[in-house]
Amino acid sequence: MNSPARPFSWGIVGAGAIARQFAADLAHAPGARIGAVLTRSGRLPDAFAPLAGGARVVASLDDLLSLADIDAVYVATPNSAHATQTLAAIAAGKPVLVEKPLATTSADARRIADAARAAGVFAMEAMWTRFLPAIDAARDIIGSGRIGEVFRVRAELAYRREETPGSRFFDPALGGGASLDLGVYPLSLAMLLFGRPDKVTGTWRRSRSGVDMAVDARLGFGPVTAELSCGFDRDGDNAFTIFGSKGALRIHPPFLKAQRLTVFHGRIAPLPLIGADASGLVARVATRMPLPGRSTSRYDFPGGGLQFEARATMDAVRAGQKACAAAPLADSVAVLEAIERVLAEDPRQQRPRVGS
Repeated sequence: MNSPARPFSWGIVGAGAIARQFAADLAHAPGARIGAVLTRSGRLPDAFAPLAGGARVVASLDDLLSLADIDAVYVATPNSAHATQTLAAIAAGKPVLVEKPLATTSADARRIADAARAAGVFAMEAMWTRFLPAIDAARDIIGSGRIGEVFRVRAELAYRREETPGSRFFDPALGGGASLDLGVYPLSLAMLLFGRPDKVTGTWRRSRSGVDMAVDARLGFGPVTAELSCGFDRDGDNAFTIFGSKGALRIHPPFLKAQRLTVFHGRIAPLPLIGADASGLVARVATRMPLPGRSTSRYDFPGGGLQFEARATMDAVRAGQKACAAAPLADSVAVLEAIERVLAEDPRQQRPRVGS
Protein backbone atom coordinates (compact mmCIF):
# COMPACT_ATOMS: atom_id res chain seq x y z
CA MET A 1 0.00 0.00 0.00
CA ASN A 2 1.34 3.42 -0.94
CA SER A 3 2.09 5.66 2.03
CA PRO A 4 1.40 9.41 2.00
CA ALA A 5 4.93 9.75 3.34
CA ARG A 6 6.38 9.00 -0.10
CA PRO A 7 5.41 10.25 -3.57
CA PHE A 8 2.64 8.43 -5.44
CA SER A 9 4.20 7.12 -8.64
CA TRP A 10 2.09 7.04 -11.82
CA GLY A 11 2.73 4.95 -14.90
CA ILE A 12 1.21 6.64 -17.95
CA VAL A 13 0.24 4.51 -20.93
CA GLY A 14 0.37 6.74 -23.99
CA ALA A 15 1.90 10.12 -24.76
CA GLY A 16 -0.83 11.88 -26.75
CA ALA A 17 -2.69 15.08 -25.93
CA ILE A 18 -4.80 13.71 -23.07
CA ALA A 19 -1.78 11.96 -21.53
CA ARG A 20 0.14 15.24 -21.67
CA GLN A 21 -2.72 17.07 -19.98
CA PHE A 22 -2.85 14.45 -17.23
CA ALA A 23 0.91 14.73 -16.75
CA ALA A 24 0.66 18.52 -16.52
CA ASP A 25 -2.25 18.36 -14.05
CA LEU A 26 -0.36 16.02 -11.74
CA ALA A 27 1.52 19.17 -10.71
CA HIS A 28 -1.73 20.13 -8.93
CA ALA A 29 -2.08 16.75 -7.18
CA PRO A 30 0.13 16.95 -4.07
CA GLY A 31 2.40 13.97 -3.67
CA ALA A 32 2.07 12.78 -7.27
CA ARG A 33 4.96 12.03 -9.57
CA ILE A 34 5.40 10.38 -12.96
CA GLY A 35 7.37 7.18 -12.60
CA ALA A 36 7.19 5.85 -16.15
CA VAL A 37 5.65 6.58 -19.54
CA LEU A 38 4.87 4.04 -22.22
CA THR A 39 5.26 5.15 -25.82
CA ARG A 40 5.30 2.95 -28.89
CA SER A 41 8.54 4.53 -30.10
CA GLY A 42 10.27 4.21 -26.75
CA ARG A 43 10.95 7.97 -26.66
CA LEU A 44 8.91 10.91 -25.42
CA PRO A 45 7.54 13.50 -27.83
CA ASP A 46 9.17 16.90 -27.41
CA ALA A 47 5.95 18.37 -26.00
CA PHE A 48 5.78 15.69 -23.30
CA ALA A 49 9.41 15.52 -22.20
CA PRO A 50 9.40 18.66 -19.99
CA LEU A 51 6.43 17.27 -18.02
CA ALA A 52 7.94 13.86 -17.34
CA GLY A 53 10.90 14.93 -15.26
CA GLY A 54 13.09 11.91 -14.65
CA ALA A 55 10.43 9.36 -15.56
CA ARG A 56 11.53 6.16 -17.25
CA VAL A 57 10.38 5.65 -20.81
CA VAL A 58 9.35 2.13 -21.84
CA ALA A 59 8.17 0.67 -25.12
CA SER A 60 5.91 -2.14 -23.92
CA LEU A 61 3.03 -2.50 -21.51
CA ASP A 62 4.65 -5.54 -19.91
CA ASP A 63 7.74 -3.46 -19.12
CA LEU A 64 5.66 -0.78 -17.44
CA LEU A 65 3.52 -3.23 -15.45
CA SER A 66 6.63 -5.02 -14.20
CA LEU A 67 7.91 -1.90 -12.43
CA ALA A 68 7.50 -2.48 -8.70
CA ASP A 69 7.47 1.20 -7.76
CA ILE A 70 4.51 2.15 -9.97
CA ASP A 71 1.53 2.75 -7.66
CA ALA A 72 -1.15 3.16 -10.34
CA VAL A 73 -1.49 3.14 -14.11
CA TYR A 74 -3.26 5.76 -16.21
CA VAL A 75 -4.42 4.42 -19.59
CA ALA A 76 -4.60 7.18 -22.21
CA THR A 77 -4.60 5.36 -25.53
CA PRO A 78 -7.21 5.17 -28.33
CA ASN A 79 -10.62 3.90 -27.21
CA SER A 80 -10.18 0.52 -28.86
CA ALA A 81 -7.14 -0.30 -26.68
CA HIS A 82 -8.68 0.55 -23.31
CA ALA A 83 -10.18 -2.83 -22.43
CA THR A 84 -7.13 -4.92 -23.29
CA GLN A 85 -4.68 -2.63 -21.51
CA THR A 86 -6.91 -2.20 -18.47
CA LEU A 87 -7.39 -5.95 -18.10
CA ALA A 88 -3.60 -6.40 -18.35
CA ALA A 89 -3.05 -3.85 -15.57
CA ILE A 90 -5.60 -5.59 -13.36
CA ALA A 91 -3.99 -8.97 -14.02
CA ALA A 92 -0.65 -7.47 -12.95
CA GLY A 93 -2.20 -6.21 -9.73
CA LYS A 94 -1.81 -2.54 -10.66
CA PRO A 95 -4.53 -0.05 -9.72
CA VAL A 96 -5.73 1.52 -12.95
CA LEU A 97 -7.41 4.74 -14.03
CA VAL A 98 -8.57 4.39 -17.62
CA GLU A 99 -9.48 7.31 -19.86
CA LYS A 100 -13.08 7.52 -20.97
CA PRO A 101 -14.77 5.57 -22.36
CA LEU A 102 -13.91 2.66 -20.08
CA ALA A 103 -14.32 0.38 -23.11
CA THR A 104 -16.02 0.51 -26.48
CA THR A 105 -18.70 -2.02 -25.52
CA SER A 106 -20.68 -2.72 -22.37
CA ALA A 107 -19.56 -6.37 -22.57
CA ASP A 108 -15.90 -5.33 -22.30
CA ALA A 109 -16.76 -2.89 -19.51
CA ARG A 110 -18.39 -5.72 -17.56
CA ARG A 111 -15.28 -7.86 -18.12
CA ILE A 112 -13.20 -5.08 -16.57
CA ALA A 113 -15.57 -4.72 -13.61
CA ASP A 114 -15.63 -8.49 -13.06
CA ALA A 115 -11.84 -8.80 -13.32
CA ALA A 116 -11.22 -5.93 -10.90
CA ARG A 117 -13.66 -7.39 -8.39
CA ALA A 118 -12.20 -10.89 -8.63
CA ALA A 119 -8.60 -9.67 -8.32
CA GLY A 120 -9.34 -7.12 -5.61
CA VAL A 121 -7.66 -4.39 -7.68
CA PHE A 122 -8.76 -0.75 -7.87
CA ALA A 123 -10.11 0.27 -11.29
CA MET A 124 -11.98 3.40 -12.35
CA GLU A 125 -12.98 5.23 -15.51
CA ALA A 126 -11.35 8.65 -15.78
CA MET A 127 -14.65 10.51 -16.02
CA TRP A 128 -13.00 13.66 -14.72
CA THR A 129 -16.14 15.81 -14.79
CA ARG A 130 -17.57 13.84 -11.86
CA PHE A 131 -14.76 15.07 -9.60
CA LEU A 132 -14.85 18.80 -10.29
CA PRO A 133 -15.66 21.19 -7.40
CA ALA A 134 -18.54 22.73 -9.37
CA ILE A 135 -20.15 19.31 -9.78
CA ASP A 136 -19.86 18.67 -6.04
CA ALA A 137 -21.62 22.02 -5.53
CA ALA A 138 -24.32 21.13 -8.08
CA ARG A 139 -25.06 17.90 -6.22
CA ASP A 140 -25.36 19.85 -2.98
CA ILE A 141 -27.75 22.37 -4.57
CA ILE A 142 -29.99 19.62 -5.93
CA GLY A 143 -29.88 17.67 -2.67
CA SER A 144 -30.71 20.74 -0.61
CA GLY A 145 -33.97 21.29 -2.47
CA ARG A 146 -33.06 24.83 -3.60
CA ILE A 147 -34.57 24.21 -7.05
CA GLY A 148 -37.30 21.93 -5.74
CA GLU A 149 -38.22 18.59 -7.24
CA VAL A 150 -36.27 18.01 -10.43
CA PHE A 151 -38.40 17.04 -13.40
CA ARG A 152 -36.29 17.72 -16.47
CA VAL A 153 -32.70 17.89 -17.69
CA ARG A 154 -31.43 19.25 -20.98
CA ALA A 155 -27.82 18.99 -22.06
CA GLU A 156 -25.81 19.21 -25.24
CA LEU A 157 -22.17 18.49 -26.00
CA ALA A 158 -21.22 19.03 -29.64
CA TYR A 159 -18.07 20.11 -31.44
CA ARG A 160 -17.92 20.25 -35.21
CA ARG A 161 -15.42 17.85 -36.73
CA GLU A 162 -14.90 17.24 -40.42
CA GLU A 163 -14.97 13.60 -41.43
CA THR A 164 -11.50 13.28 -42.89
CA PRO A 165 -9.64 10.08 -43.83
CA GLY A 166 -7.70 8.64 -40.93
CA SER A 167 -9.50 10.63 -38.23
CA ARG A 168 -9.80 8.59 -35.04
CA PHE A 169 -13.13 10.29 -34.33
CA PHE A 170 -14.70 8.50 -37.30
CA ASP A 171 -12.70 5.27 -37.38
CA PRO A 172 -14.79 2.27 -36.24
CA ALA A 173 -11.62 0.26 -35.56
CA LEU A 174 -10.44 2.89 -33.05
CA GLY A 175 -13.75 3.23 -31.24
CA GLY A 176 -14.85 6.37 -33.06
CA GLY A 177 -18.24 8.03 -32.91
CA ALA A 178 -19.83 11.01 -31.19
CA SER A 179 -21.37 8.97 -28.39
CA LEU A 180 -18.08 7.43 -27.21
CA ASP A 181 -16.15 10.68 -27.58
CA LEU A 182 -18.78 13.16 -26.32
CA GLY A 183 -22.02 11.47 -25.34
CA VAL A 184 -20.47 9.66 -22.41
CA TYR A 185 -20.14 13.00 -20.60
CA PRO A 186 -23.81 14.03 -20.33
CA LEU A 187 -24.88 10.44 -19.80
CA SER A 188 -22.40 9.91 -16.99
CA LEU A 189 -23.23 13.21 -15.32
CA ALA A 190 -26.96 12.50 -15.47
CA MET A 191 -26.37 9.12 -13.82
CA LEU A 192 -24.18 10.69 -11.15
CA LEU A 193 -26.98 13.12 -10.29
CA PHE A 194 -30.04 10.90 -10.67
CA GLY A 195 -28.96 7.25 -10.61
CA ARG A 196 -29.32 4.73 -13.38
CA PRO A 197 -32.13 5.20 -15.89
CA ASP A 198 -35.25 3.09 -16.04
CA LYS A 199 -35.91 4.06 -19.66
CA VAL A 200 -33.63 4.83 -22.62
CA THR A 201 -34.72 5.83 -26.12
CA GLY A 202 -33.19 7.98 -28.83
CA THR A 203 -32.20 8.59 -32.42
CA TRP A 204 -28.92 8.94 -34.24
CA ARG A 205 -27.38 9.90 -37.55
CA ARG A 206 -24.70 7.84 -39.25
CA SER A 207 -21.42 9.23 -40.61
CA ARG A 208 -19.96 8.05 -43.90
CA SER A 209 -17.66 5.65 -42.02
CA GLY A 210 -20.63 4.10 -40.22
CA VAL A 211 -20.06 5.48 -36.72
CA ASP A 212 -22.53 7.90 -35.15
CA MET A 213 -22.21 11.53 -36.25
CA ALA A 214 -24.90 12.79 -33.86
CA VAL A 215 -27.08 11.28 -31.13
CA ASP A 216 -30.17 12.46 -29.28
CA ALA A 217 -30.94 10.35 -26.22
CA ARG A 218 -33.96 10.54 -23.93
CA LEU A 219 -33.59 8.93 -20.52
CA GLY A 220 -36.08 8.40 -17.74
CA PHE A 221 -35.02 8.53 -14.11
CA GLY A 222 -38.38 7.99 -12.45
CA PRO A 223 -40.01 11.46 -12.48
CA VAL A 224 -36.99 13.03 -14.20
CA THR A 225 -36.71 13.15 -18.00
CA ALA A 226 -33.27 13.87 -19.42
CA GLU A 227 -32.80 15.00 -23.03
CA LEU A 228 -29.14 14.61 -23.88
CA SER A 229 -27.56 15.43 -27.22
CA CYS A 230 -24.08 15.08 -28.71
CA GLY A 231 -22.57 15.41 -32.14
CA PHE A 232 -19.70 16.15 -34.48
CA ASP A 233 -22.10 17.94 -36.85
CA ARG A 234 -22.19 21.35 -35.12
CA ASP A 235 -20.74 23.46 -32.35
CA GLY A 236 -23.26 23.15 -29.57
CA ASP A 237 -24.30 25.13 -26.52
CA ASN A 238 -22.45 22.62 -24.33
CA ALA A 239 -24.35 23.47 -21.15
CA PHE A 240 -26.16 21.19 -18.71
CA THR A 241 -29.42 22.58 -17.29
CA ILE A 242 -31.56 21.04 -14.57
CA PHE A 243 -35.16 22.19 -14.10
CA GLY A 244 -37.00 21.89 -10.79
CA SER A 245 -40.32 22.92 -9.32
CA LYS A 246 -38.74 25.96 -7.61
CA GLY A 247 -36.09 26.99 -10.10
CA ALA A 248 -33.32 25.79 -12.36
CA LEU A 249 -29.62 25.08 -12.18
CA ARG A 250 -27.36 25.74 -15.12
CA ILE A 251 -23.88 24.23 -15.34
CA HIS A 252 -22.24 26.68 -17.72
CA PRO A 253 -20.40 25.58 -20.84
CA PRO A 254 -18.36 23.69 -21.34
CA PHE A 255 -20.07 21.68 -18.62
CA LEU A 256 -17.53 18.86 -18.87
CA LYS A 257 -15.00 21.35 -17.41
CA ALA A 258 -17.53 22.97 -15.10
CA GLN A 259 -16.35 26.10 -13.31
CA ARG A 260 -19.52 28.19 -13.08
CA LEU A 261 -23.05 27.51 -11.86
CA THR A 262 -26.15 29.67 -11.97
CA VAL A 263 -29.24 29.05 -9.86
CA PHE A 264 -32.44 30.57 -11.25
CA HIS A 265 -35.04 31.15 -8.56
CA GLY A 266 -38.70 30.55 -9.35
CA ARG A 267 -40.17 28.07 -11.79
CA ILE A 268 -38.41 28.41 -15.13
CA ALA A 269 -39.85 27.02 -18.35
CA PRO A 270 -37.49 24.41 -19.84
CA LEU A 271 -36.25 26.57 -22.70
CA PRO A 272 -33.52 25.02 -24.80
CA LEU A 273 -30.88 27.50 -23.62
CA ILE A 274 -30.55 29.73 -20.60
CA GLY A 275 -27.60 31.94 -19.73
CA ALA A 276 -25.58 34.95 -20.67
CA ASP A 277 -23.03 32.87 -22.56
CA ALA A 278 -25.57 30.90 -24.57
CA SER A 279 -26.04 31.52 -28.27
CA GLY A 280 -29.10 31.92 -30.43
CA LEU A 281 -32.18 34.17 -30.41
CA VAL A 282 -34.04 32.19 -27.73
CA ALA A 283 -31.01 32.41 -25.44
CA ARG A 284 -30.66 36.18 -25.90
CA VAL A 285 -34.32 36.70 -25.16
CA ALA A 286 -34.12 34.46 -22.08
CA THR A 287 -31.10 36.37 -20.80
CA ARG A 288 -33.00 39.69 -20.96
CA MET A 289 -36.18 38.37 -19.39
CA PRO A 290 -37.13 39.81 -15.97
CA LEU A 291 -36.38 36.54 -14.18
CA PRO A 292 -37.36 36.15 -10.52
CA GLY A 293 -33.70 36.08 -9.56
CA ARG A 294 -30.46 34.38 -10.24
CA SER A 295 -27.19 33.78 -8.46
CA THR A 296 -23.94 32.67 -10.05
CA SER A 297 -21.01 30.99 -8.32
CA ARG A 298 -17.52 30.27 -9.65
CA TYR A 299 -15.40 27.23 -8.91
CA ASP A 300 -12.14 28.02 -10.64
CA PHE A 301 -9.16 25.71 -10.53
CA PRO A 302 -5.67 25.66 -12.01
CA GLY A 303 -4.71 23.41 -14.88
CA GLY A 304 -7.02 21.34 -17.01
CA GLY A 305 -9.03 19.68 -14.24
CA LEU A 306 -7.69 16.13 -14.44
CA GLN A 307 -5.97 16.52 -11.07
CA PHE A 308 -9.21 15.85 -9.21
CA GLU A 309 -9.66 12.34 -10.61
CA ALA A 310 -5.96 11.72 -9.97
CA ARG A 311 -6.36 12.80 -6.34
CA ALA A 312 -9.42 10.57 -5.92
CA THR A 313 -7.48 7.61 -7.28
CA MET A 314 -4.48 8.30 -5.06
CA ASP A 315 -6.67 8.65 -1.96
CA ALA A 316 -8.50 5.40 -2.73
CA VAL A 317 -5.35 3.41 -3.42
CA ARG A 318 -3.60 4.71 -0.32
CA ALA A 319 -6.67 3.77 1.74
CA GLY A 320 -6.71 0.26 0.28
CA GLN A 321 -10.05 0.80 -1.44
CA LYS A 322 -10.93 -1.24 -4.53
CA ALA A 323 -13.44 1.20 -6.02
CA CYS A 324 -14.48 4.85 -5.89
CA ALA A 325 -18.02 5.72 -4.80
CA ALA A 326 -18.01 8.83 -7.01
CA ALA A 327 -17.36 6.79 -10.18
CA PRO A 328 -18.34 3.13 -9.77
CA LEU A 329 -17.64 0.82 -12.68
CA ALA A 330 -21.33 -0.11 -12.69
CA ASP A 331 -22.10 3.43 -13.86
CA SER A 332 -19.52 3.15 -16.64
CA VAL A 333 -21.20 -0.08 -17.77
CA ALA A 334 -24.65 1.57 -17.63
CA VAL A 335 -23.48 4.49 -19.80
CA LEU A 336 -22.27 2.12 -22.51
CA GLU A 337 -25.49 0.11 -22.28
CA ALA A 338 -27.50 3.30 -22.84
CA ILE A 339 -25.39 4.20 -25.88
CA GLU A 340 -25.84 0.71 -27.32
CA ARG A 341 -29.58 0.87 -26.79
CA VAL A 342 -29.84 4.11 -28.79
CA LEU A 343 -27.48 2.94 -31.54
CA ALA A 344 -29.50 -0.25 -31.93
CA GLU A 345 -32.24 1.90 -33.47
CA ASP A 346 -32.42 2.42 -37.23
CA PRO A 347 -30.42 5.61 -37.93
CA ARG A 348 -32.80 6.50 -40.72
CA GLN A 349 -35.60 7.12 -38.24
CA GLN A 350 -34.80 10.70 -37.40
CA ARG A 351 -36.50 13.15 -35.07
CA PRO A 352 -35.68 16.81 -34.47
CA ARG A 353 -32.52 17.39 -32.44
CA VAL A 354 -32.86 18.22 -28.76
CA GLY A 355 -33.39 21.94 -28.39
CA SER A 356 -34.42 22.50 -32.01
